[in-house]
Amino acid sequence: MAEECMSSPDTNVIPDTPQPPEKTLYTVKVLHEVREAQLSHGLRHGDYQLYRQYCSRRLRRLRKKLDLIQGDKKNFRKKVVTVDHLKDDKFLYIPLMTVERYWAYAMQLKEESQQETRKKFSMRNKLRKAAQAVITLEKLVEESGVFDARTQLEVQGYSAWLQGTVLFELADWSLEWDKPVVFFNKALAIYGKVKDAVSEDEREVYTGRLQELEVKMRFCRHHLGDRTATDTLLAMRDNEALGDKLDNLLAATRERQAATLSEVTWKRRTLAVKHEKVRLFLFNEGLIHGELEKTSDPDEQVRMLEKLLMECKDAIQLVRDDLKNDPTFKPRQQASNGPVSPLHFLHTYLCYHRLNLTVLRYVAMAHTYQKIVLGEVQVDEGKKAPKLQDLVRLQEMIIQNLKEILNLPGLEEDDQLREVIEGQIRAYQAHRCYFVAESFVKMEKWAEGLVLYERTLSHIKTAKKSNLEAAMVKDLDELKDRVDGKKFTAHAQAILTSHVSTTPSISKLSIKNKKLLIDRLDEYVEDSRLTGTNPYVATVPTPMKSVHCKPLFFDLALNHISFPSLEHKVETSKKKQQQQQHQQEAAPGGGLTGLVSRWWGMGGNN
Repeated sequence: MAEECMSSPDTNVIPDTPQPPEKTLYTVKVLHEVREAQLSHGLRHGDYQLYRQYCSRRLRRLRKKLDLIQGDKKNFRKKVVTVDHLKDDKFLYIPLMTVERYWAYAMQLKEESQQETRKKFSMRNKLRKAAQAVITLEKLVEESGVFDARTQLEVQGYSAWLQGTVLFELADWSLEWDKPVVFFNKALAIYGKVKDAVSEDEREVYTGRLQELEVKMRFCRHHLGDRTATDTLLAMRDNEALGDKLDNLLAATRERQAATLSEVTWKRRTLAVKHEKVRLFLFNEGLIHGELEKTSDPDEQVRMLEKLLMECKDAIQLVRDDLKNDPTFKPRQQASNGPVSPLHFLHTYLCYHRLNLTVLRYVAMAHTYQKIVLGEVQVDEGKKAPKLQDLVRLQEMIIQNLKEILNLPGLEEDDQLREVIEGQIRAYQAHRCYFVAESFVKMEKWAEGLVLYERTLSHIKTAKKSNLEAAMVKDLDELKDRVDGKKFTAHAQAILTSHVSTTPSISKLSIKNKKLLIDRLDEYVEDSRLTGTNPYVATVPTPMKSVHCKPLFFDLALNHISFPSLEHKVETSKKKQQQQQHQQEAAPGGGLTGLVSRWWGMGGNN
């Protein structure tokens, strides 16, 4: 029965049908590939031309390898990558590198447009071509269906980032700052999801792209009037990875705003500003004070001031060149000859800003040095620590720059400015005296330090009589409190040291050793200290000892004593003298006869 069933022709047998093979999905790490190519071929150093040339070479190699060459040297036949070509994932790199080439070319033209303004139009054309090419790339990936979910997300994020960047660069002309925000929000959402799905080794690339997007979004909101975004932008300047990009964005915006600054009013005089660099400097100088108040780091303040000082020097050079071509220019014009020319007064105005910015820079440096000297901040390894002498030198340079302001042409008769500047000079002289006093105290010269502390208080009192800023008055009050505390310490030390007359070198040695050589002459001990630079022999000068005064004798009884008569003794002595005289005359050879005989040789002993 079983055999019949098996051999029956009516039995329905379903043959085995082959199953279709599973479709292979390609994976392309778009952001990782793009970022690696950029860093390896020029963008690590900001060389967009080098990166553009690399993109062109790679496109040529890809088309040759994939047999998609667009004609020869004589005939050009455009060949676009379509869905039918995507049998190999390498075809996707052709539209991707095309987008990168357009974008790199636009960034190269942006840098060159600072010297040649006409290149801004070419830059905008390349940006629009990059936006069209990235839209084509996104459609190609969606319609092909041969790429996995990660690749599709990365292409969408890359397209949103590039379209937002194009609108961001074009917003300086269109002033449509709300359009880039839409694409940046989309890119932030996509890259945030991809970052959470990849491994830790790959997250660094996505983190950098997310930070860049956040900066640009806040910049757009800043132009749309969001005050919170403006404060956040200034706070983000401390980030090393974003600082340069943010500075470039701020610089581009300020250039556009400074273009409308055609004249400036100072000291009741209106001055025309012709050069673009001078306008840009004056605009940045008006913003620097607000940025300095929001920046608490002195090193960052010094960096900002140094950058602005370089712009100031370039602006002064431009005006100085114009002055050389001015026939009415007098380099040493006196105040009695009337007001200086408008161009000359503009030069004075720029020099005034240069000296003021230099003073602010030295003040910020002095704050940093003072913290290091007081031990509040540690010096980086390999750097030389500043000393009190460096602080004194900074205060002297500040005073010198303030004095130069008073000698600028056109400001000789400005009594109000002179009063303010002289008050500032007194204030910084007080700081200089304080640091010099600290140097003397450190060397244990208490008397000199005490005198300089008193001089510091005198300068502070004089400076407060002037019209100073509130910050400088507060600084002087803090300095006065420090001086009041240290003045009494120096006074006490000066009194104590006035009673000590020993030599410092000997006194230090006496602490370490037991006896001086002069106190142990009866002992023989080999001592190497006796042959050194400071031999331990004796205390020089010797210590002072108290001794009794030498007595003085006065003969008070002389006038009250009656002495005995000595006349009898005087007569006896006279008689003896007469007898001796007679004896000499009676002797042989005596008298006149004896004298004559001695002359003739008679009577002498043979």
